[in-house]
Amino acid sequence: MHKKIIKIAVALIVIGSVFAGAYYSYPKASHYLAVKKAERLAEESVEEATGEKPGAHYLEVPFICQAPLQTTENWEFHEESCEEAAVLQSYLFLTDQVMSKQQAHEEILRMIDWQMEHFGGHHDIYADKVKEFIHGYYETPNEEIDVIYDATLEDIKEYISQGYPVVVPIMGDVLRNPHYPHPGYHMLVVTGYTENTIITNDNGTRKGEDFSYENQRFLDAMNTAGGDIVIIKAKTTTL
Repeated sequence: MHKKIIKIAVALIVIGSVFAGAYYSYPKASHYLAVKKAERLAEESVEEATGEKPGAHYLEVPFICQAPLQTTENWEFHEESCEEAAVLQSYLFLTDQVMSKQQAHEEILRMIDWQMEHFGGHHDIYADKVKEFIHGYYETPNEEIDVIYDATLEDIKEYISQGYPVVVPIMGDVLRNPHYPHPGYHMLVVTGYTENTIITNDNGTRKGEDFSYENQRFLDAMNTAGGDIVIIKAKTTTL
């Protein structure tokens, strides 16, 4: 009888260990699968968009992470620098320029300094304020900066097809990029599209180059953030 009790106890411990292992490993496995799915989607979307297929378009916009140096310390400093990075990527494309990580870091610092002086701080900014920032910082004429309110995916696609990257505010918890550490209000730049996906340079992660999202998820994330988009339509002053 005593031996039987011991065997039952051992069996229960083994079963408990199995369930505990599954409980703690499931989030990691789930995250791994989400990352792999996102990588496949990005690869397939860019391949389709660069293959000149109908209903697809792609712009080779230089990728700038919002924490350009991509160190832990740099991420802590640039936790709120998504707007600057999104605008900067669009600017570099329009002026046919590239920047090193160090140059991008220094440029974003200058962009922050401008906002500290003119906006009274470095805060989340929305479409109208982004336009004001572009006009003031880059000296771009207001008529060369479009803000589209309650935009649709067709609005985004139209600008992309004309050769203009599109700066888009989104909500990270709706977009659900598996690399986001703290999803919330965010801004990125759309660089292309296919029939079923929106292709972005998502500066909210160092792995954000050509990051693609399914149409409905992207639209939901955009609408939750207000649904407005910003487009620079002309070359600006040189840095």
